[in-house]
Formats: sequence, structure tokens, C-alpha cells
Amino acid sequence: MSKTIFITGATSGIGLETACALVADGNHIIATARNLEKGQLLINASKSRNPAAKGTIEIVICDLSSFQSIVSACKEVKSKHSIIDTIINNAGTWNFHYRESKDKIEEIFQVNVLAPLLINHLLFETLSKSADAKSIFAASGLHQGDVDFNNLEFKNKFSGFKAYRQSKLEVILLCRLLAKKPNKGNIGFYCEHPGLVNTQLGRDANWFSNLFFRVFGISPAKGAETLIYLAREDKSKLVSGEYYYLKQVKKITPQSYDMKTAEKLLGVLKSYLKEYIGLAVSPIFE
Repeated sequence: MSKTIFITGATSGIGLETACALVADGNHIIATARNLEKGQLLINASKSRNPAAKGTIEIVICDLSSFQSIVSACKEVKSKHSIIDTIINNAGTWNFHYRESKDKIEEIFQVNVLAPLLINHLLFETLSKSADAKSIFAASGLHQGDVDFNNLEFKNKFSGFKAYRQSKLEVILLCRLLAKKPNKGNIGFYCEHPGLVNTQLGRDANWFSNLFFRVFGISPAKGAETLIYLAREDKSKLVSGEYYYLKQVKKITPQSYDMKTAEKLLGVLKSYLKEYIGLAVSPIFE
């Protein structure tokens, strides 16, 4: 049965592999892109790989480093679609030098954590109408350590590695917390680790780090396998709130199961997004 799937970060790497596979299955893909040219890369890749695919692709212009752009994109999606079956929060960034988003927030924190949370809030009602509603988050094996609430944006002594590591721990904590919310509708929340993948994620790194990714990283197609599995698998066979690696639930660091930290984090993130939440607060924040 064809599904409507919203995905970020689908114009390259793991996201592109995932989108192409799901289009080949016959699904309708709503893919965000920073511009039409990048969106066309996905459309061209899908057509060249699966010219007979029955699925379709819809491009929505969205810059995840801008809250206003996210709000506009989600408004456009809701105007065209009454139901979304799956949200794939795949987009991410890893800067090795301090950069701010269009909202003057450290970019890794905004794109990797705040953006997917805002998207899930804005599309919550549309997603919860699906009988097989899922929200999938791209996590990472690099999530060890704690959340430093005194330095969420690493404005003091910026470290790209620490900022990225913390952002992925925060994503895992949010995934687990949202799965436990009593008013979350019928949505299943999952996070996945693709492994060390040879993509452009570390393009801002030094030559040695880039070489490491190229030499030891698996292909984007291989890295996309767990993400594709979670999108395809019936929700009844998955465990909401869990971390998947190699298509299986994996037990990870104790900090990633700390729901007190998760609740505190959600409260802080809500304060960042308060201008964009509006009056009708979804169960994402309850």
C-alpha cells in the first residue's frame, strides 16, 4: 500500500538512497531541499535508478537553519496532504568551525535537534491520522557522554566533535521521551545508527578526517539499510523509543535512557522554539 513519507536530507547520501528505495516501492515522497536544483538531483537519481517506479517525489523548499523556512514548508505540506504516514528526520550537519543559523543559534544544535523537533510539532496532527504513523530520527554511535545544559550551543571553546556528539545524544533522548508521552497519538518513534558512512557529512573537517571517512566508511547505500528497514517495516513489529543498528534494537549508553534529563532537555528546547510553537501546543510538548 502506498504511503506518504516526509523526509529531510534526501538530496544526497543516506537520505537520497532511502528516498529512491521508497519511491521504487511505490510511495509518495515529500522531500525537503534548500533549492530546486538540489531537489532535481533527487528526482534525476530516482528516475535513472528506477525508471518504472510507480512512486512519486514532491520537492518542498526548506532550509533547516531557518525556523521560518521550516514553518512555511510544513504549512505548504499540510495544505496539500491531510495525512502523512512517516516522517524521516534524516538531515544533519557536522561543522568543525563555529557557525550560526539564520536564527543566530549554533548550527549543529539547530539543524540536528531543534529543526526535527519543530517539524514533528508542526506535522503532528497530520502524522497522527495515519494508522501506521512513524517518526524516525537519524542518530549516531557518537552519542557518548552527558548533555551539558550550561553549554548547549558550545559557544565557549567550540568543538565540532562535542557539538555533534551531544546533538545525537539529545536526539536519542527525545526519541525515547516522545515514545513515552501519553498523548502522542498512535505514532511510533524510532532512532537509527547508520554506521560510519562515506558521505559529505564531514566535509568541513580537516583532510585527515575526510580521508578517514573515505577509507573506512561504508557506502551510503549500505548505511541507508536500517533507515529503509524502519520505514518499510510494519509498526507492530518495531519497538517505539528504541535505537536501531543493523536493523536490530541495540542497548547503548546509560545516559541515553535518562528520562529526567530528557524532560529537562525538552523544556529547554521548548523555550528555544516558543516563538514558533503558537497557541495550540501539540502533545509533542505536553
